[in-house]
Amino acid sequence: MMKTHLAALGLCTLLVLGCNNDREELQKQLTDARNARASLQQDISDRDAYFEEVMKSVNDVYASLEKARIKEGQLKKSSTNPEGPPQYTNAQSRDRLIQNITEIGTALQDNRKKIAALESRMKQFKGQIAGLNTLVENLKASLAEREQSITQLQAKVEGLQATMAEKTKQMEEKDALIGDQIRTINTGYYVVGTKDELRKKGIITDEGGFLWGLLGSTTVMSPDVTPSSFTPIDKLKEKLIRVDGHIEEILPHRNADLFAATQKEQEKTSELSITSPGRFWQENYLIIVTD
Repeated sequence: MMKTHLAALGLCTLLVLGCNNDREELQKQLTDARNARASLQQDISDRDAYFEEVMKSVNDVYASLEKARIKEGQLKKSSTNPEGPPQYTNAQSRDRLIQNITEIGTALQDNRKKIAALESRMKQFKGQIAGLNTLVENLKASLAEREQSITQLQAKVEGLQATMAEKTKQMEEKDALIGDQIRTINTGYYVVGTKDELRKKGIITDEGGFLWGLLGSTTVMSPDVTPSSFTPIDKLKEKLIRVDGHIEEILPHRNADLFAATQKEQEKTSELSITSPGRFWQENYLIIVTD
């Protein structure tokens, strides 16, 4: 009887121990399931946040590229005439165009950085979302297209700048040449002195007459005079020449109605007033002979 009682007690003990072990295992499995669920929920939350972040970046870049495309189209339209090449009305509009192109280029560089950061973020994410890689590749292709287009526009503008600079240089050289020609045409030369002074300088000489030129000779301008012996004068602007002494004659001779000579006795000076410059300066040299 005693043995039977002990056997029953041992069996109960084993049953109790077995139940405890099953409860602990069940508790462990429950805990693991809860942890797995929490981990799954975190993964889902991370995936949703990641997806939202990626799509925001993608949308931002797409919006920026579209803005660049529209602005680029406006630049092409504003800088191009219907027949083809861009034209600039003034330096300010040209500088504004170059500034806008630079701003678009800067925006595209920022977009490339954003895409690079986006790709790095996608590589770090432990899961992949179907279609995102394709979306980003399309984004990169759009960016490359805009970069190529703006590079071509910039090269075109730079080429036109070089052409305009060359044309401007040619025009400046042409204007300078025309200016020199006008100054040459409008420049006359005069000299003042007594007959003895002018003869010694080889500016005047006597010709004709008889008795070795002592009688009936005529005073004329020497044929080999050079501008270096004369003072330049603007034929159109300078119509009054002041000289010391009395004006005896002028050479080569002009008609009397083309000028007026006035003597100021107190100052011992004279003034030659040119009344008809166009006709007066048909002779490019003027010699004023004083007494």
